[in-house]
Amino acid sequence: MKRTVMAGVVVALVIALAAGAMAFGPGGGMGSGPCVGTGAALSPEQAQKQAQFQRDTLALRQKMLQLRTDLMTLRAQTKPDWEAIAAKQREMVDVRTALQKKAYEAGLAGCGNCGGMGMMGGMGRGMGRSGMGMM
Repeated sequence: MKRTVMAGVVVALVIALAAGAMAFGPGGGMGSGPCVGTGAALSPEQAQKQAQFQRDTLALRQKMLQLRTDLMTLRAQTKPDWEAIAAKQREMVDVRTALQKKAYEAGLAGCGNCGGMGMMGGMGRGMGRSGMGMM
């Protein structure tokens, strides 16, 4: 009887942990690029534009990832340097704007995921898979 109850508790715990992990999900990051995941089927021309945009913006996207990492490091310090954090966030805004400008120039700005960072894709951790975080 004890084993049955213990097995039931373990199974319930595993299910609860798995459900929690799936609900939390990755929730953010650079996104997969313009128009991906919007439900719209891409024409061959659009797919080519998107692939070229991804190639052209690789350095900017890597820079954004580095800035995010730097920002997390700054925030994790015992006594955060708020001026450095603010400067890093301003730098992230500049890179995000450059990505959006390149998306516009590539003809991809109207798909709602400019530069791979849509409203819900966000640039950072957020609430669950929607990524509704600040940055």
